[in-house]
Amino acid sequence: MKSELEYLRPVDAAWFRMERRDDPADIVALMRFDGRLDEARLRELIQARLLCHPRFLRRAVDSPRGITPPHWEPEPAFSIDAHLSRIDLPPLADEAALRRAIDELLGHRLDFSRSPWRLWLIDGLPGGSALVAQLHHCMGDGFGLLDVLLTLTDASSPGDGPGARAVQAPRSDRAARHEHFAALKGGVDALKHVLLMPFDPPNRLRGRPSGVRRVAWSRRMPLWPVKRLAAARGWTVNDVLMSALASALRRYALSHGDLPVDVRAIVPVNLRPPHDPEQARTDPRHNWFGLVFLELPLRDPDRESRAAKLRREMDRIKTSKEALVSLGFLEALGRSPTVVDRFVDEIFARKASIVVTNVPGPRQPVELAGCRLRDMAFWAPHPCGLGCGASILSYAGMFRLGMRSDVAVVADPELVTRYFEEELEDWLSIPRDAAEASA
Repeated sequence: MKSELEYLRPVDAAWFRMERRDDPADIVALMRFDGRLDEARLRELIQARLLCHPRFLRRAVDSPRGITPPHWEPEPAFSIDAHLSRIDLPPLADEAALRRAIDELLGHRLDFSRSPWRLWLIDGLPGGSALVAQLHHCMGDGFGLLDVLLTLTDASSPGDGPGARAVQAPRSDRAARHEHFAALKGGVDALKHVLLMPFDPPNRLRGRPSGVRRVAWSRRMPLWPVKRLAAARGWTVNDVLMSALASALRRYALSHGDLPVDVRAIVPVNLRPPHDPEQARTDPRHNWFGLVFLELPLRDPDRESRAAKLRREMDRIKTSKEALVSLGFLEALGRSPTVVDRFVDEIFARKASIVVTNVPGPRQPVELAGCRLRDMAFWAPHPCGLGCGASILSYAGMFRLGMRSDVAVVADPELVTRYFEEELEDWLSIPRDAAEASA
């Protein structure tokens, strides 16, 4: 009789098996609102717009000793109450109180006896509520899960309909496999480049994780000065932001008395084809991204020279097949459970020191349950022994840098976000009052 089990796709299975007690593979998002969210309306939206994706009703279950692939099965006695909690902070709680609350929430791992996601409605903040989402990477990647989360929202202007940001539909399994194998066949140079790449040198960003993580985020900053500089130099916005991050990481090393060394960042690359909004509303998200290695020239003391080197490196990876090759690797590893940890450690974790991702959010303001979404931040995972991650998210003409780190590796991630702000303000001549001092 044909099995009715729904097995995790190989790349999803690889991320499921990357979960470690001291290094969870979860994705976290923070949404801040003008006004207090009504919990009853929020529940209705979750029921209508999240639970239509079967993935949010099912738990991931591994086989004994990982002999067969993990599979999805319905969560027993599913209840929204098991996934949505409410937290009341002291009246007029400040940013530090919110950060401490999120750190405490992330100190508790996802419960794999249930579908691996949670939401927390946080009240007591000046001006309105916050919503924190924690979702496991086996459900999908950050690009897709953020889009699914945003289906809870509606456009602020009438007529645009629900889910203000249309999400991209993944390609079919057959087309994806064909593209992966074609990339592997034609990407010999990229494969050799990854395999022969030396390990990253010892540096401040590397260390053995303790399992205790902290988050930090920068102020909201305007995109227009970044776009202005990028256009003037023939760069991309990402070129400018990555250069500012490299400068911030260099300053961080110097602030701790270290001699900066060049390190690599693992950068996720979205591999979804052009979007199909209709299919995207019904198709559960999966992992459709590749990983590339980006050399961060922290050793160079000159900002302009660092920026030029980084831009050349960004141009190199844009024409490389590294992203597709790495996705093929992860697919192969997902089919070979006994070698996932060792190969991921040898191929990825030891050859880089940080995960860096940049995700575009909605370009226009959106609202949830009648409350305007003021701003957002998110944090990608840094699994397999990497101790920190940097995540840039744009929304409605503004952006933030989010940092998440293990306290045994980077105990003060807020210092990196502060240096990032200062580097951009100095480089782009952003007036202090143009970057909001509040969250």
